[in-house]
Amino acid sequence: MIRVTTGDALHLYGSVGRINYSVRLCVRMDENINSEAIVDALKSTQKRYPYLCVRLKKNDTEYYYEENNLPVCCFNTSNQIILNSTETNYHVWAVCYENDFIYLDFFHGICDGTGMYYVLSTLLYYYLSKIYGDISHDGIRTLDDTIEESEYIDPVDALEEIDLSQIPPSLSRLNPAFSIVNDGGMTISNAPMVRDVIIPEKELLKFTSSNDASPGTFIAVLAARAIDKINPERKKDIVGSYIINGRPMLGKSCTHHNCVNTTILKYSDKLKKMALDRQCTAYRGMTFLQSDEENVYKKMVFSSSRNKMILKAPKIEDKREAFSKMIDGGRNFFSYIVSYVGQWKYKDIGMHIREFWTHVPMANGFLIEIAAVNRNIFLSIHQNFEEDIYYKALLNELADNGIPYTERAALINDVAKFEEPMD
Repeated sequence: MIRVTTGDALHLYGSVGRINYSVRLCVRMDENINSEAIVDALKSTQKRYPYLCVRLKKNDTEYYYEENNLPVCCFNTSNQIILNSTETNYHVWAVCYENDFIYLDFFHGICDGTGMYYVLSTLLYYYLSKIYGDISHDGIRTLDDTIEESEYIDPVDALEEIDLSQIPPSLSRLNPAFSIVNDGGMTISNAPMVRDVIIPEKELLKFTSSNDASPGTFIAVLAARAIDKINPERKKDIVGSYIINGRPMLGKSCTHHNCVNTTILKYSDKLKKMALDRQCTAYRGMTFLQSDEENVYKKMVFSSSRNKMILKAPKIEDKREAFSKMIDGGRNFFSYIVSYVGQWKYKDIGMHIREFWTHVPMANGFLIEIAAVNRNIFLSIHQNFEEDIYYKALLNELADNGIPYTERAALINDVAKFEEPMD
């Protein structure tokens, strides 16, 4: 039995049986995928990550993992698949491919985006090596490396446990944010959409540099401006959640486990009156201050202690109910979410990537994932409502500021389903 870790508990217990909490990394290569090469690459990748080759199980008290020695599956399709099922040999991740696309489908309950990128870089390294011969694997985990304990240990498990009764819950200090659906009157959709948009990196960086912003904080500002223009008279604030990687603050850069934190970006009346460049400076400042090592560490100690307390509940249903309420309740405090994992680091691989899209579960009504590779920025804009006015308003913000873009695709969210384990 492999127990669910403290850092993963919220994402797992709060989603399984309720939400398809999976991520699909969609990588368009510069030529059609070689089926023999991708299958061989997956075999090598599976050997490199034995600690991710598991099956989720459950009993009356908890979810847990078991080692899974069956092959990780590779499918010649772009269709939605089902993880933790007979279709995928009960693995929590799989690889799909079709035409010139490679798709890495991964259960978010065991890895965050950074953890998934470790696996993706290994897969692409072995795939391209099979086709082109030797390419650089500097910084990429391969079978030539020793598997370090720091890769599979969850640093959140080791954080000290504090007495939560002496500290008011952090969310209780927040007021509910403006909700696009509930306050904006949008129509909930049974088929959440993802729209993929390409921006030339040179054009965006030219603008962000002159406006004191990073690509992530700049898009966060534009999203707030777009929401505000549609709802200029509001009783609630527009509040953005900007996701950050907590590993550097814990000094544990290697772990694959969920290790993210959020910065709170409030679009106040004072900020609304500022020019765009001042807004960008303010958002970057808020992000910088909230990303301070001490602040992040304190927040993660709090969330770790809360998760550990819930995990002590005697029944699996008690744990599920508590974590589900946390996920659902957390939506009340953010109008939108932006996540930017950063620039693709591996040049020899990046030169063969034409597009890179990040499709994620609907953790919020309006969510923007950002990736960057091969001189382009890739926005995957998610929504769980039918109307497209906020999507168009965000594109208008780009256009109004002279930033060119190309609408690449619009599709029903294609993240993998995740099957509830049997007793």
